[in-house]
Amino acid sequence: MEQKRAPIWEKLLKWQQKEHLWLHVPAHGGGAGLPLELQKYFGNYASFDLTELPGLDNLHEPRGIIAEAQALTAQLFGAKASFFLAGGASAGVRAMIRACCNPGDTILVARNAHKSLYEALVFTGVIPRYLPVEIVDGFPLNITAEAVKEGFARYPEAKVLFITSPSYYGVTADLPSIAEEVRKAGALLLVDEAHGAHLEFCGQLPAAAGPYCDLRVQSWHKTLGTLTPGAVLHCQTERIAENRLPLALRDVQTTSPPYPLLASLDLTRRAMALKGEEITAKMLVNAEKLRHALAAYFPLLQRQQVRSLGFDLDETRVTMLVGKAGICGLTAGRKLAGFGIDLEIIQADTLLAVIGPGYTFSWDERIASVLKAIPRRTRSFRPMQAIPAIPEMVLTPREAYFRPATKVKLQAAVDSTAWEMIVSYPPGIPLVLPGEKLTSEVIAYLQEARHLGVDFMGIDSTGQVLVCK
Repeated sequence: MEQKRAPIWEKLLKWQQKEHLWLHVPAHGGGAGLPLELQKYFGNYASFDLTELPGLDNLHEPRGIIAEAQALTAQLFGAKASFFLAGGASAGVRAMIRACCNPGDTILVARNAHKSLYEALVFTGVIPRYLPVEIVDGFPLNITAEAVKEGFARYPEAKVLFITSPSYYGVTADLPSIAEEVRKAGALLLVDEAHGAHLEFCGQLPAAAGPYCDLRVQSWHKTLGTLTPGAVLHCQTERIAENRLPLALRDVQTTSPPYPLLASLDLTRRAMALKGEEITAKMLVNAEKLRHALAAYFPLLQRQQVRSLGFDLDETRVTMLVGKAGICGLTAGRKLAGFGIDLEIIQADTLLAVIGPGYTFSWDERIASVLKAIPRRTRSFRPMQAIPAIPEMVLTPREAYFRPATKVKLQAAVDSTAWEMIVSYPPGIPLVLPGEKLTSEVIAYLQEARHLGVDFMGIDSTGQVLVCK
């Protein structure tokens, strides 16, 4: 297939060359119906915001330009089939679980999974068995092959392993060894590769998940530069039931094709096909420059260290381990934001900078002066306590969802069963899941984090949480 083509974009451009009487949705009529404030900035965008018209395509059952663009994507990424996602990688995660699991099935889940996975568990009625991620000096790395092996030994009935690689911080798991354990168990391997689409194009970065998994989802707006929330789901093997995946995708996708978003996926695929190595090499060079500059101010998560522990690190994710320097990450991150330096993650012990195709290294005395002014080793700051152990699962997420709930103060919730997840976002990795016991250790951790200024979804502004009656 011709990777120089961009079928969706080409069709949309051709569409603009002819005058049309707009007697269909969207009701903005190509921009004229937008509020006046938006017309100035979004008028051109809106002219591409079309629907399932003759000559275009249907997102739920593509046979034209969307189908062609998806086929080009599958060819580039070495997949059996690829599917554009209008609801982000979250939609892809939900679709993967729906496609592979039946009610009552057992699934092994690495505990650093995104919250969208747990929403899928509620819908499907699958029974999750959680596997711990390796934590070193209070920092979560990723799942190990040994933990996977032990998980299948304990739950041999498990049909699926769901892992996240790379992690939000760019730490990749030992995929070849994990895949071997999954195959021995006769299970499927599903990978949330939301932060790893660029790994396909650079030999200096960790290996991509494609050769090792059955399904993987990538968030292209996080790594390759598409419009938010552009993402793609890849089917890598023929072990997935042929009809289940398209049906699952229809369940989680809008029926209204967002053509500007789809065009951005199409053009991004073409750019990566033609210049992917050049683009990712530039990302890595810029990341190395930023790392060198930041190392004078903060300890950084280093690839050599991560590799020595059996993992690998995508160095375009720059993690500043500010807690090790006695610096409060929340204070530092907010101070940087006040000077227009915006980071991906601001947490008590860590800050995360993400280097994408749109970043150009820029360093001047203004930035240096801001970093020098960040308070160090303040008496009031101490590193966060260790992340608590995985709580006991009293109810499955689905069982908890259908229980009546009541609100209680966080400090009074000890030994109660959580009704909803408690999660700091970003990174969106739940500390407590629906159906789990709120232990005293978990409560203490949450109280300390909130005292430091960490916000949690699942704890309201009055400090109350929902628990099962």
